[in-house]
Amino acid sequence: MVVIRGRNRGRGADFGAATHQDAATDGLLQVPSGRWLFTGSDGLVTAYASGPEGLIRWTETPSGAFTGPESIEVPRWVGPLTLSRSGEGYVHFAGLRWPVGGGPAHVVVSAQFQSGRGLMDWYDLGVPAAPGVEGEDTVVFGPVVVVNPVTGGVHVLVSLRAGGIVRRVRSGEGRWGRWKSVTTDPYTGEFAAAMPAGGSLEVLAVGRAGVDRWVGASGGRFELRDRFTTPIADGTQTAVETGPKRTTYFWRYPGDDSLVAWRAQSRTSQGGLMALGGAGGGGRPGAARTTIGGYDCTVLAQRGGHGGVEVSAYVTENEGYGAWWASLGETGPGSSAPQVAVDGAGRIVVAVLDKAGDLLVARQDLTQDGLAFGGWTRHGGADAGSVGPWQR
Repeated sequence: MVVIRGRNRGRGADFGAATHQDAATDGLLQVPSGRWLFTGSDGLVTAYASGPEGLIRWTETPSGAFTGPESIEVPRWVGPLTLSRSGEGYVHFAGLRWPVGGGPAHVVVSAQFQSGRGLMDWYDLGVPAAPGVEGEDTVVFGPVVVVNPVTGGVHVLVSLRAGGIVRRVRSGEGRWGRWKSVTTDPYTGEFAAAMPAGGSLEVLAVGRAGVDRWVGASGGRFELRDRFTTPIADGTQTAVETGPKRTTYFWRYPGDDSLVAWRAQSRTSQGGLMALGGAGGGGRPGAARTTIGGYDCTVLAQRGGHGGVEVSAYVTENEGYGAWWASLGETGPGSSAPQVAVDGAGRIVVAVLDKAGDLLVARQDLTQDGLAFGGWTRHGGADAGSVGPWQR
């Protein structure tokens, strides 16, 4: 049994009609729509946010402290920011920025190969367009970046109002293909994308007919593998690889704000909808896999109904046995939903951004039995005031 102890110490938007003024964040940070806490190949943890002029970054030092917030300017930046980590520990970025001379926002991508170091030059993927759809389309969600854990190929996906979900792919050799359709069905809300090791790229999207899971098939086509009806609170979806070629999706049920998990049925694991408790919480759950007491476990973190952070852990793909939640203590009013990562020492790291724009971190205490955490530590610095508070 896992014992949890603690001591108290964004979203899709219509960018096709955006102007320079209404796309600005007014000095606020924006929490990325997916994961924003990653461990590099050197074992150091980095947190990211989107600012009005580009990226904001907090980087762990070998001593365990964090430098930042550091602002990394991206000319003509629009946002939003999404990130993905490769098997080598490289972090890939995708966002939108205005082209020189005006016009619709372009999708741009970059990568960081080592913690705290500079980013690669931003590569412009142009204006996303669905094959066969004439005229300008509107980006309603994305871009979302996913990295193939085996080949290192990069997939960038965007949801268009008329053209459905489209993607561009960079091969492991660095060559970018054209925009191609994942599905021509329109999805105007947030979607989640994942690529488990040995599996195909898959997309979970909420449409008029229900929740759809599209999976890559031969010849670059995508097949509708699952369609089911369930309400999903928009902006709460996250995906975790939980087994060979298997992805588990988590989201919040709007009826009581509890968390649920869903996984496609297979011969080796239970599938379907599974309740995880945590009623009364809010925002996207943080999720990660790690070994606890010799067991492969999934760790979840959420902003609880009382306002503080709650954590749960269970043996991976054993949701049917239930999830028990324990508090890590208060992080102050207005804090973001938490993220979870595993650092180079094998400790679980939970992080939030508070109302002032500072990074708060709680780490697993490996000297204690079960899953025990130390108190929250704050990492802001002299530059915190220059980037302002964060924005949902």
